[in-house]
Amino acid sequence: MGKDAKNIAKVSGSTLLSRAAGLVRDSATMAYMGIGAVNAAYTFAFTLPNLFRRLLGDGALTSSLIPVFSKSLKNDGREEAFAFLNKVLTRGGILMVAIVLVGMAIAACASFCADGGEENLRFVLGADFSIVLMPYLFLVCMAAVFSGALNVVGSFGVPSITPVLHNISIICGLFCGVFIFGAKDVVALAYCMSAGWLAGGLIQLGLPAYWLSRQGWRFSFDLSPSPALAELYKTFIPALLSAGVFQLNVFVSKMFALFLDNSALSTLYLSSRIMEFPLGVFSISIATVYFPKLSEFGASGDAVSHRRTYADGLVLTMGIVVPAMLGIFATSRDILTMLFEWGLFASNDVDMCLPVLLVSASGLPFFALATFATRGLYSLQDMRTPLRISCWAFAVNIVLSISLMYPFGASGLAAANVLATVLQSLMLALAVAKVIGRLGEGGEIAKIALASVAMSAAVYLARFAFAEFVSGKTLSVSVCCVLIPFGAAVYAVMLKLLRFKRFDNLGRLLRLKKLENICRRVLEKK
Repeated sequence: MGKDAKNIAKVSGSTLLSRAAGLVRDSATMAYMGIGAVNAAYTFAFTLPNLFRRLLGDGALTSSLIPVFSKSLKNDGREEAFAFLNKVLTRGGILMVAIVLVGMAIAACASFCADGGEENLRFVLGADFSIVLMPYLFLVCMAAVFSGALNVVGSFGVPSITPVLHNISIICGLFCGVFIFGAKDVVALAYCMSAGWLAGGLIQLGLPAYWLSRQGWRFSFDLSPSPALAELYKTFIPALLSAGVFQLNVFVSKMFALFLDNSALSTLYLSSRIMEFPLGVFSISIATVYFPKLSEFGASGDAVSHRRTYADGLVLTMGIVVPAMLGIFATSRDILTMLFEWGLFASNDVDMCLPVLLVSASGLPFFALATFATRGLYSLQDMRTPLRISCWAFAVNIVLSISLMYPFGASGLAAANVLATVLQSLMLALAVAKVIGRLGEGGEIAKIALASVAMSAAVYLARFAFAEFVSGKTLSVSVCCVLIPFGAAVYAVMLKLLRFKRFDNLGRLLRLKKLENICRRVLEKK
C-alpha cells in the first residue's frame, strides 16, 4: 500500500493544486461576469468539449485502453505496447478531428439561424463560444490517451500536473482580456478565456506526449489491424455506449438548466465545482491509481487480490467523501461567500447557489461509489453491466428533472441528478458484489460515518462560537481557514480512537503526519 499511497498522494496533490487553481479561475470569472446570460453561454460552451472529453478521453477510450495496454506491456514488451498505442492514437485522432469539425459546423449553423434578441442572448453566444472551444475536444481527448499510457507505465506526476497549467492558462486569458478590453466588456472577456482554454489544451497534450517519448514512445501513423486492437474494440463499444448514456444524462441536465433561466446553469456549475474538490482531488485520484492494479489482477484471474484491492480503494474513497459531505453541510454558506462573493457576484447570488450546493452535496458518497464501482467492473472487462445500469439512471434523471425543475428550479435539477445517482451507485455496488463477493467492510464504513458526524458537530458548534465575535466575510474566511482544518483534526483523532484499520493509509493519503503523531500522543495519555 505504501507505493499506492505515494502515487495517490502525488495524483491528489497535483489535483488539489488543479482544483485550487480552478476555484481561483471560477472566482475571477464570477467576479467579472456575474451570473447572467453571458456566463450561462460561456459555461455551456465549455461544457460541450468537456462532455466529449469525459465520454471519449477520460471515459470509454481510456477505460478500454488501460487494461489492453497493460496486458500488452506485460506480455509483449514495451515496443509492441507502444505500437498498439500508435494504432489507438491514429484512429482516435481521426475520430476527434471529425467530431470537432461537425461540432463547429453545427454551432455555426445554430448561431446563424438563432434570433438575436435579448431573450435569446445566452443561446446565440453559447453557439459562438462553442465554435472557438470545440478544438479543445481534440486536444484534451488525445491528452487523456497519453495520460492513461503514462499511468500504466507507473508515471502519475506529469498527467496530474497539466490541469493546473490549464487552469493557469485560462486565468491568464481572463486578465489579459481585462487589460486589453477593460472589465466591462464581458463578451470579450469570455472570448479571451476561451483562447486560454485552447492554450491550456496544447499544454495538456504536449507535456504528456513529451514525457511518454522519454519512456521510449515514438509516434507513427498506423491504420493496420492487430489482435490487441480487436480486443480493445470488444470493450470500447460497450464502454462508449455506457459513458455515452451518462454524458447524455449530464448534457440533458445542462440543457434543461439553460432553458430554465439565465442563472440555473451557473448555479449548477458552481455547486459541481465545489463537489469536484473531494471527488477530483481524492476520489477520482484513488480510482486512477487503483484501476491499473485492478485491471492487472482481473486479467490474471487473481480474484483474492482483486477483491482485497477493491475493498481498500472503496473504503479509502468513503473515508474522504463522507466527511466531505457533512463538512459541506456545516460550512456551505461560508465556502460560497469566501470563494465567490467578489465583484459582480453578490450575497443574493450566494443565497441562490446555497440550496443547489446542499442538494448536490448529499449525493457525494453515491457519485464516488458509482465512479469506483464502474472502474471495478471495467477492470474485469465487464462493460455491459455499467451500460445497462446507466440507461436506468438516465431514464430516472429525465423523468425527475422534468418533474422537479419548474417547481424547484436548479435545486430540482440537482435533486434529480442525486436521486438518479443513488439508484445507479447501489445497482453498480450490487453488480460488483455478485462478481467478487461481499467485502465485509461495513464496520469500517460505520467508523467513518461516526467520526464524520463528530467532526461536523464540532465544526458547527465552533462556528456558532465564532459568530459571537465576527460576522460577514470575516466569519466565512475564518471558518474556511481555521475550522475546516480543525474539523480534519477532529476527524483524524476520532478515526484513531475508533481504531480504524486503514488509518495509516488514509493518513499517508492526506499527508496527515502531524495529526498521526497527535493521535498517538492522545492514546498514550489514555
